[in-house]
Amino acid sequence: MKEAVKLAARVALALVLVGSAVAATEVTILYTNDLHLRLSRLESIAALVAAERALSDCVLLFDAGDTWQDYRVPIFAVWGADEMVEWMNKTGYDAMALGNHDFYWGARRLSALAEAADFPLLCANVVSTGDAPSFAASARMAVCGIDVLVVGLVTEEYFPYFDYPWLVPIDAAHAVRAEIDARSDGADLVVCLGHVPVSDARAIASKVPGIDVFLTGHSHEETPSPVRVGETVIVQSGAFGRSLGRLVLDVDPLSGAKQVASNGLLPTEEAPAPVGRGLVRLLEVLALVASVLWIVLS
Repeated sequence: MKEAVKLAARVALALVLVGSAVAATEVTILYTNDLHLRLSRLESIAALVAAERALSDCVLLFDAGDTWQDYRVPIFAVWGADEMVEWMNKTGYDAMALGNHDFYWGARRLSALAEAADFPLLCANVVSTGDAPSFAASARMAVCGIDVLVVGLVTEEYFPYFDYPWLVPIDAAHAVRAEIDARSDGADLVVCLGHVPVSDARAIASKVPGIDVFLTGHSHEETPSPVRVGETVIVQSGAFGRSLGRLVLDVDPLSGAKQVASNGLLPTEEAPAPVGRGLVRLLEVLALVASVLWIVLS
């Protein structure tokens, strides 16, 4: 009798384990950050993304900001954002966090870029005291039956910006916690898409335990092995499109369990980029600046 009970218990346990394995869904999260308009890497990134999607339908693609501008390089300080948005739309990004460089375009230009994007721009820790901003605090999406909440963040390092007097930064941990409390009901996976360094992500995750994945930026760090804070997995792909981050999770919506199957940085290749229009634009801007200086100084 005892042997029969033991056998039944083993069978029941096996059925539970099998059921859990069947219920779990493998989700691939591809991530970039700090691309800074490096157009020469885009073709390679797009090819890697397409290869991943050919292997699985359960793929999400995110960017953690500083994507549409780079004032340190003259040509990218005046040109390239439209081309980048067009490429991101074609490549199929699911969401993007705003980086501090993206704000540098100014309110009207940023609003136009946001309108052209087929994906949501996210930033929860900056609130508007005036008109509705061109970005949202968070977004909900689904992949292969997995319900995902994505919350955006930007570094507070350079706020306030003179061109956005109506935007006010708030505490990042408070902002993330508020979005999770308000919108995470029914979500199987909570992703924080933050243009913040790994060190800031660690501090936020220690205060907000509900984050499953924290995709970071700003500090140009590489995390071949994820950084862990409690149950939160923190990653970053470096900078300038040299790598595409690839994080694979086993997500069980029944038990709520999430397990990291793998994480890695897929190297990209550089190719010649069509920057002719950018050079023309740069010359136009330089000519305009020279004209203004001549009028002022003459």
